[in-house]
Amino acid sequence: MTSRSQASEESARATATAPELLGRQGGKRAAVLVDSVAEAFVTGTNETAPATSTEGVVKALDSLGYETSLLPLEPGKAAAWLSEIGAGEFDVVFNLCESVHGYAAAEHLAAAAVELLGLPLTGARSTTLLHCLDKDRCAAVLQAHGFAVPAWRRVRQSDAPPEDWDRFAAIVKPAAQDASNGVHPNSVVRSRAELVDAIERLRQHWGDLVIQDFIEGREINLAIVGNHLLPPAEIDFSDLPGGTPPIVSFAAKWQPGSPEDAGTRPVCPAPLPAKQAEALQQLAARAWRLMDGNGYARVDIRLDADGVPYVIDINPNPDLSPDAGLARQAKVAGWSYERLIEKIVEEALLTARDGGWKTRDWVTLPPRTNGLRVREPVT
Repeated sequence: MTSRSQASEESARATATAPELLGRQGGKRAAVLVDSVAEAFVTGTNETAPATSTEGVVKALDSLGYETSLLPLEPGKAAAWLSEIGAGEFDVVFNLCESVHGYAAAEHLAAAAVELLGLPLTGARSTTLLHCLDKDRCAAVLQAHGFAVPAWRRVRQSDAPPEDWDRFAAIVKPAAQDASNGVHPNSVVRSRAELVDAIERLRQHWGDLVIQDFIEGREINLAIVGNHLLPPAEIDFSDLPGGTPPIVSFAAKWQPGSPEDAGTRPVCPAPLPAKQAEALQQLAARAWRLMDGNGYARVDIRLDADGVPYVIDINPNPDLSPDAGLARQAKVAGWSYERLIEKIVEEALLTARDGGWKTRDWVTLPPRTNGLRVREPVT
Protein backbone atom coordinates (compact mmCIF):
# COMPACT_ATOMS: atom_id res chain seq x y z
CA MET A 1 0.00 0.00 0.00
CA THR A 2 1.35 3.42 -0.95
CA SER A 3 2.35 5.72 1.91
CA ARG A 4 1.09 9.28 2.20
CA SER A 5 4.54 10.70 1.46
CA GLN A 6 4.87 8.51 -1.63
CA ALA A 7 1.41 9.60 -2.78
CA SER A 8 2.43 13.23 -2.33
CA GLU A 9 5.63 12.68 -4.32
CA GLU A 10 3.74 10.95 -7.10
CA SER A 11 1.23 13.80 -7.25
CA ALA A 12 4.05 16.32 -7.41
CA ARG A 13 5.77 14.46 -10.23
CA ALA A 14 2.52 14.33 -12.17
CA THR A 15 2.13 18.08 -11.79
CA ALA A 16 5.72 18.75 -12.85
CA THR A 17 5.63 16.55 -15.95
CA ALA A 18 2.10 16.84 -17.30
CA PRO A 19 -0.10 19.33 -15.46
CA GLU A 20 -2.53 19.49 -18.36
CA LEU A 21 -3.43 15.83 -17.66
CA LEU A 22 -3.79 16.26 -13.90
CA GLY A 23 -6.76 14.33 -12.52
CA ARG A 24 -7.51 12.52 -15.78
CA GLN A 25 -5.13 9.62 -15.28
CA GLY A 26 -7.39 7.53 -13.05
CA GLY A 27 -6.63 6.01 -9.68
CA LYS A 28 -6.22 9.34 -7.90
CA ARG A 29 -8.01 9.99 -4.61
CA ALA A 30 -9.33 13.31 -3.34
CA ALA A 31 -10.77 14.13 0.07
CA VAL A 32 -13.32 16.96 0.16
CA LEU A 33 -13.50 18.57 3.60
CA VAL A 34 -16.66 20.33 4.75
CA ASP A 35 -18.00 21.58 8.06
CA SER A 36 -21.12 19.55 8.84
CA VAL A 37 -22.78 22.45 10.70
CA ALA A 38 -22.36 24.85 7.76
CA GLU A 39 -23.51 22.20 5.28
CA ALA A 40 -26.75 21.66 7.19
CA PHE A 41 -27.52 25.32 7.90
CA VAL A 42 -30.71 26.75 6.41
CA THR A 43 -30.42 29.98 4.46
CA GLY A 44 -33.74 31.28 5.80
CA THR A 45 -32.29 32.01 9.23
CA ASN A 46 -30.54 35.10 7.79
CA GLU A 47 -27.64 34.45 10.14
CA THR A 48 -24.95 32.30 8.55
CA ALA A 49 -24.20 31.74 4.89
CA PRO A 50 -24.60 28.08 3.90
CA ALA A 51 -22.00 26.06 2.02
CA THR A 52 -23.27 25.71 -1.56
CA SER A 53 -20.17 24.68 -3.49
CA THR A 54 -19.76 21.07 -2.35
CA GLU A 55 -21.84 19.40 -5.05
CA GLY A 56 -20.15 21.34 -7.86
CA VAL A 57 -16.65 20.58 -6.62
CA VAL A 58 -17.37 16.87 -6.13
CA LYS A 59 -18.84 16.58 -9.63
CA ALA A 60 -15.87 18.41 -11.12
CA LEU A 61 -13.37 16.17 -9.32
CA ASP A 62 -15.26 13.10 -10.50
CA SER A 63 -15.11 14.37 -14.08
CA LEU A 64 -11.36 14.88 -13.67
CA GLY A 65 -10.87 11.23 -12.78
CA TYR A 66 -10.68 11.44 -9.00
CA GLU A 67 -12.15 8.96 -6.58
CA THR A 68 -13.72 11.46 -4.19
CA SER A 69 -14.49 11.03 -0.50
CA LEU A 70 -16.64 13.63 1.26
CA LEU A 71 -15.40 14.04 4.85
CA PRO A 72 -17.66 16.25 7.02
CA LEU A 73 -16.20 17.56 10.27
CA GLU A 74 -18.81 16.90 12.96
CA PRO A 75 -18.84 18.40 16.46
CA GLY A 76 -17.10 16.14 18.95
CA LYS A 77 -15.58 13.93 16.25
CA ALA A 78 -12.43 15.84 15.27
CA ALA A 79 -10.09 12.98 16.21
CA ALA A 80 -11.95 10.48 14.04
CA TRP A 81 -12.07 13.01 11.19
CA LEU A 82 -8.30 13.56 11.32
CA SER A 83 -7.69 9.82 11.48
CA GLU A 84 -9.83 9.30 8.40
CA ILE A 85 -7.94 11.99 6.49
CA GLY A 86 -4.57 10.60 7.54
CA ALA A 87 -5.41 7.00 6.70
CA GLY A 88 -7.06 7.69 3.37
CA GLU A 89 -3.90 7.89 1.23
CA PHE A 90 -5.33 10.91 -0.56
CA ASP A 91 -3.44 12.55 -3.40
CA VAL A 92 -5.02 15.89 -2.58
CA VAL A 93 -7.29 17.35 0.09
CA PHE A 94 -9.87 19.83 -1.20
CA ASN A 95 -10.66 22.22 1.63
CA LEU A 96 -14.22 23.56 1.64
CA CYS A 97 -14.31 24.27 5.38
CA GLU A 98 -15.25 27.94 5.75
CA SER A 99 -15.96 27.35 9.42
CA VAL A 100 -15.46 24.78 12.15
CA HIS A 101 -18.66 23.70 13.91
CA GLY A 102 -20.29 26.75 12.32
CA TYR A 103 -17.75 29.26 13.70
CA ALA A 104 -16.03 31.21 10.92
CA ALA A 105 -13.32 32.45 13.30
CA ALA A 106 -12.07 28.85 13.56
CA GLU A 107 -11.87 28.36 9.78
CA HIS A 108 -8.08 28.21 9.82
CA LEU A 109 -8.01 25.20 12.16
CA ALA A 110 -9.18 22.76 9.50
CA ALA A 111 -6.38 23.87 7.17
CA ALA A 112 -3.84 23.74 10.01
CA ALA A 113 -4.80 20.13 10.79
CA VAL A 114 -4.17 19.05 7.20
CA GLU A 115 -0.89 20.95 7.16
CA LEU A 116 0.24 18.94 10.19
CA LEU A 117 -0.53 15.75 8.26
CA GLY A 118 1.66 16.97 5.39
CA LEU A 119 -0.94 16.40 2.67
CA PRO A 120 -1.41 18.57 -0.45
CA LEU A 121 -4.16 21.05 0.43
CA THR A 122 -6.15 23.32 -1.85
CA GLY A 123 -6.50 27.01 -1.15
CA ALA A 124 -4.84 29.27 1.36
CA ARG A 125 -2.65 28.21 4.26
CA SER A 126 -3.96 28.42 7.80
CA THR A 127 -2.05 31.59 8.66
CA THR A 128 -3.42 33.42 5.61
CA LEU A 129 -6.95 32.34 6.49
CA LEU A 130 -6.48 33.55 10.07
CA HIS A 131 -5.03 36.95 9.19
CA CYS A 132 -7.38 37.78 6.29
CA LEU A 133 -10.55 36.90 8.21
CA ASP A 134 -9.68 39.39 10.96
CA LYS A 135 -10.65 42.67 9.32
CA ASP A 136 -8.84 44.76 11.93
CA ARG A 137 -5.55 42.88 11.58
CA CYS A 138 -5.72 42.69 7.78
CA ALA A 139 -6.38 46.44 7.44
CA ALA A 140 -3.49 47.23 9.77
CA VAL A 141 -1.04 45.12 7.75
CA LEU A 142 -2.22 46.59 4.45
CA GLN A 143 -2.00 50.16 5.73
CA ALA A 144 1.48 49.58 7.17
CA HIS A 145 2.64 48.54 3.70
CA GLY A 146 1.22 51.56 1.90
CA PHE A 147 -2.15 50.28 0.66
CA ALA A 148 -5.14 52.60 0.85
CA VAL A 149 -7.76 51.14 3.21
CA PRO A 150 -10.88 52.76 4.67
CA ALA A 151 -10.40 54.35 8.09
CA TRP A 152 -11.54 51.80 10.67
CA ARG A 153 -12.02 51.10 14.35
CA ARG A 154 -12.40 47.77 16.14
CA VAL A 155 -15.19 47.64 18.72
CA ARG A 156 -14.89 44.72 21.10
CA GLN A 157 -18.05 43.15 22.44
CA SER A 158 -17.64 44.82 25.84
CA ASP A 159 -16.69 48.27 24.48
CA ALA A 160 -19.01 51.24 24.46
CA PRO A 161 -19.63 52.76 21.02
CA PRO A 162 -16.68 55.07 20.35
CA GLU A 163 -17.50 58.68 21.24
CA ASP A 164 -14.96 60.14 18.83
CA TRP A 165 -16.03 58.36 15.63
CA ASP A 166 -17.27 61.15 13.36
CA ARG A 167 -16.79 59.73 9.84
CA PHE A 168 -20.12 59.23 8.09
CA ALA A 169 -21.29 57.41 6.14
CA ALA A 170 -19.77 54.38 7.86
CA ILE A 171 -20.41 50.64 7.74
CA VAL A 172 -20.49 48.30 10.74
CA LYS A 173 -19.46 44.66 10.19
CA PRO A 174 -18.54 41.59 12.23
CA ALA A 175 -14.80 41.69 12.84
CA ALA A 176 -14.16 38.07 11.86
CA GLN A 177 -16.72 36.90 9.30
CA ASP A 178 -16.91 36.65 5.54
CA ALA A 179 -19.58 35.85 2.93
CA SER A 180 -21.46 39.03 3.97
CA ASN A 181 -22.53 37.45 7.23
CA GLY A 182 -23.97 40.18 9.45
CA VAL A 183 -24.04 42.72 6.60
CA HIS A 184 -27.47 44.19 5.90
CA PRO A 185 -28.70 47.53 4.49
CA ASN A 186 -28.92 49.03 7.99
CA SER A 187 -25.23 48.17 8.53
CA VAL A 188 -24.50 51.42 6.65
CA VAL A 189 -24.98 54.29 9.09
CA ARG A 190 -25.10 58.02 8.51
CA SER A 191 -25.38 59.43 12.02
CA ARG A 192 -24.22 58.84 15.57
CA ALA A 193 -27.63 57.44 16.55
CA GLU A 194 -27.59 54.94 13.68
CA LEU A 195 -24.03 53.92 14.58
CA VAL A 196 -24.95 53.18 18.19
CA ASP A 197 -28.03 51.23 17.10
CA ALA A 198 -26.03 49.13 14.60
CA ILE A 199 -23.33 48.31 17.15
CA GLU A 200 -25.83 47.26 19.81
CA ARG A 201 -27.83 45.18 17.35
CA LEU A 202 -24.94 43.38 15.64
CA ARG A 203 -22.72 42.56 18.56
CA GLN A 204 -25.47 40.60 20.28
CA HIS A 205 -24.90 37.91 17.69
CA TRP A 206 -21.46 38.58 16.21
CA GLY A 207 -19.36 39.77 19.14
CA ASP A 208 -16.45 42.01 18.09
CA LEU A 209 -17.20 44.46 15.27
CA VAL A 210 -15.37 46.88 13.02
CA ILE A 211 -16.53 50.31 11.94
CA GLN A 212 -15.21 51.35 8.52
CA ASP A 213 -15.40 54.56 6.56
CA PHE A 214 -17.92 53.75 3.83
CA ILE A 215 -16.43 54.31 0.38
CA GLU A 216 -19.43 55.21 -1.79
CA GLY A 217 -17.99 54.31 -5.15
CA ARG A 218 -17.63 51.53 -7.70
CA GLU A 219 -16.97 48.03 -6.33
CA ILE A 220 -14.49 45.92 -8.29
CA ASN A 221 -13.81 42.25 -7.60
CA LEU A 222 -10.36 40.91 -8.51
CA ALA A 223 -9.98 37.13 -8.73
CA ILE A 224 -6.71 35.21 -8.39
CA VAL A 225 -6.05 31.51 -9.03
CA GLY A 226 -2.44 30.51 -8.45
CA ASN A 227 -0.42 33.07 -10.38
CA HIS A 228 -3.29 33.83 -12.77
CA LEU A 229 -5.16 37.13 -12.56
CA LEU A 230 -8.68 36.70 -13.91
CA PRO A 231 -10.68 39.48 -15.61
CA PRO A 232 -12.05 42.01 -13.09
CA ALA A 233 -15.76 42.10 -12.33
CA GLU A 234 -17.88 45.01 -11.12
CA ILE A 235 -21.06 45.04 -9.06
CA ASP A 236 -23.75 47.14 -10.72
CA PHE A 237 -25.90 48.64 -7.95
CA SER A 238 -28.16 50.71 -10.22
CA ASP A 239 -31.23 48.48 -9.75
CA LEU A 240 -31.24 48.51 -5.95
CA PRO A 241 -34.45 49.87 -4.39
CA GLY A 242 -34.35 53.55 -3.56
CA GLY A 243 -32.60 54.30 -0.30
CA THR A 244 -30.77 50.95 -0.21
CA PRO A 245 -27.02 51.49 0.21
CA PRO A 246 -24.79 50.15 -2.59
CA ILE A 247 -23.41 47.07 -0.82
CA VAL A 248 -23.42 43.33 -1.39
CA SER A 249 -25.46 42.36 1.65
CA PHE A 250 -26.28 38.92 3.03
CA ALA A 251 -29.58 38.93 1.13
CA ALA A 252 -27.80 39.90 -2.10
CA LYS A 253 -25.54 36.85 -1.81
CA TRP A 254 -27.78 34.22 -0.28
CA GLN A 255 -31.44 35.05 -0.97
CA PRO A 256 -32.10 34.56 -4.70
CA GLY A 257 -34.91 36.72 -5.98
CA SER A 258 -34.71 39.24 -3.14
CA PRO A 259 -34.61 42.96 -4.07
CA GLU A 260 -30.98 43.06 -2.92
CA ASP A 261 -30.12 40.09 -5.15
CA ALA A 262 -31.86 41.61 -8.16
CA GLY A 263 -30.21 44.97 -7.51
CA THR A 264 -26.60 43.76 -7.37
CA ARG A 265 -25.73 42.59 -10.86
CA PRO A 266 -22.21 41.36 -11.49
CA VAL A 267 -20.68 42.66 -14.71
CA CYS A 268 -17.67 40.77 -16.03
CA PRO A 269 -15.43 41.95 -17.50
CA ALA A 270 -15.77 45.21 -15.59
CA PRO A 271 -16.16 48.24 -17.86
CA LEU A 272 -12.72 49.68 -17.13
CA PRO A 273 -10.01 51.08 -19.39
CA ALA A 274 -7.39 48.40 -20.04
CA LYS A 275 -4.65 50.22 -18.13
CA GLN A 276 -6.87 50.78 -15.11
CA ALA A 277 -8.01 47.14 -15.11
CA GLU A 278 -4.39 45.95 -15.21
CA ALA A 279 -3.38 48.36 -12.44
CA LEU A 280 -6.17 47.06 -10.21
CA GLN A 281 -5.22 43.45 -10.95
CA GLN A 282 -1.62 44.15 -9.97
CA LEU A 283 -2.74 45.99 -6.83
CA ALA A 284 -4.81 42.98 -5.80
CA ALA A 285 -1.93 40.63 -6.55
CA ARG A 286 0.44 42.65 -4.35
CA ALA A 287 -2.07 42.66 -1.50
CA TRP A 288 -2.59 38.90 -1.83
CA ARG A 289 1.12 38.19 -1.86
CA LEU A 290 1.62 40.47 1.17
CA MET A 291 -0.72 38.14 3.07
CA ASP A 292 1.35 35.12 1.92
CA GLY A 293 -1.55 34.10 -0.27
CA ASN A 294 -1.54 31.01 -2.41
CA GLY A 295 -4.30 28.92 -3.94
CA TYR A 296 -7.20 31.17 -4.92
CA ALA A 297 -8.71 34.41 -3.67
CA ARG A 298 -10.94 37.39 -4.36
CA VAL A 299 -9.83 40.90 -3.49
CA ASP A 300 -12.60 43.51 -3.21
CA ILE A 301 -11.71 47.10 -4.06
CA ARG A 302 -13.76 50.28 -3.99
CA LEU A 303 -12.97 53.32 -6.12
CA ASP A 304 -13.72 56.65 -4.46
CA ALA A 305 -14.98 59.74 -6.26
CA ASP A 306 -11.42 60.55 -7.36
CA GLY A 307 -10.75 57.01 -8.61
CA VAL A 308 -8.49 56.10 -5.67
CA PRO A 309 -8.65 52.32 -5.09
CA TYR A 310 -9.28 51.21 -1.51
CA VAL A 311 -8.75 47.57 -0.56
CA ILE A 312 -11.92 46.59 1.29
CA ASP A 313 -11.45 42.84 1.81
CA ILE A 314 -9.07 40.02 0.96
CA ASN A 315 -11.07 36.81 0.69
CA PRO A 316 -9.05 33.58 0.59
CA ASN A 317 -10.93 30.48 -0.55
CA PRO A 318 -13.99 32.36 -1.87
CA ASP A 319 -17.19 30.57 -2.82
CA LEU A 320 -16.66 27.92 -5.50
CA SER A 321 -20.30 27.39 -6.43
CA PRO A 322 -20.69 27.07 -10.21
CA ASP A 323 -22.78 30.27 -10.28
CA ALA A 324 -20.55 32.30 -7.92
CA GLY A 325 -18.25 35.16 -8.83
CA LEU A 326 -14.99 33.23 -9.12
CA ALA A 327 -16.49 30.70 -11.55
CA ARG A 328 -18.03 33.56 -13.53
CA GLN A 329 -14.69 35.34 -13.85
CA ALA A 330 -13.00 32.06 -14.80
CA LYS A 331 -15.58 31.50 -17.52
CA VAL A 332 -14.98 34.97 -18.94
CA ALA A 333 -11.25 34.10 -19.00
CA GLY A 334 -12.06 31.00 -21.06
CA TRP A 335 -11.95 28.36 -18.31
CA SER A 336 -14.72 25.85 -17.81
CA TYR A 337 -15.80 25.15 -14.24
CA GLU A 338 -13.94 21.83 -14.38
CA ARG A 339 -10.79 23.63 -15.53
CA LEU A 340 -11.09 26.05 -12.60
CA ILE A 341 -11.24 23.17 -10.13
CA GLU A 342 -8.37 21.45 -11.93
CA LYS A 343 -6.21 24.59 -11.67
CA ILE A 344 -6.93 24.83 -7.95
CA VAL A 345 -5.83 21.20 -7.51
CA GLU A 346 -2.70 21.83 -9.59
CA GLU A 347 -1.80 24.73 -7.31
CA ALA A 348 -2.16 22.50 -4.25
CA LEU A 349 0.21 19.94 -5.75
CA LEU A 350 2.72 22.59 -6.82
CA THR A 351 2.71 24.06 -3.32
CA ALA A 352 3.24 20.61 -1.80
CA ARG A 353 6.08 19.89 -4.18
CA ASP A 354 7.85 23.22 -3.67
CA GLY A 355 7.40 23.30 0.11
CA GLY A 356 5.42 26.51 -0.06
CA TRP A 357 5.06 29.58 -2.25
CA LYS A 358 7.76 30.24 -4.80
CA THR A 359 7.69 33.55 -6.59
CA ARG A 360 6.25 33.23 -10.07
CA ASP A 361 5.39 35.95 -12.53
CA TRP A 362 1.75 36.96 -12.57
CA VAL A 363 -0.17 35.92 -15.68
CA THR A 364 -3.00 38.29 -16.61
CA LEU A 365 -5.84 36.48 -18.37
CA PRO A 366 -7.75 38.69 -20.82
CA PRO A 367 -11.51 38.34 -21.34
CA ARG A 368 -12.29 35.61 -23.88
CA THR A 369 -16.09 35.89 -23.91
CA ASN A 370 -18.57 38.71 -24.32
CA GLY A 371 -19.08 38.75 -20.57
CA LEU A 372 -21.92 38.05 -18.18
CA ARG A 373 -24.22 40.67 -16.72
CA VAL A 374 -26.65 38.60 -14.68
CA ARG A 375 -26.61 35.82 -12.12
CA GLU A 376 -26.68 32.83 -14.43
CA PRO A 377 -25.47 29.30 -13.67
CA VAL A 378 -21.90 28.94 -14.91
CA THR A 379 -21.20 25.39 -16.11
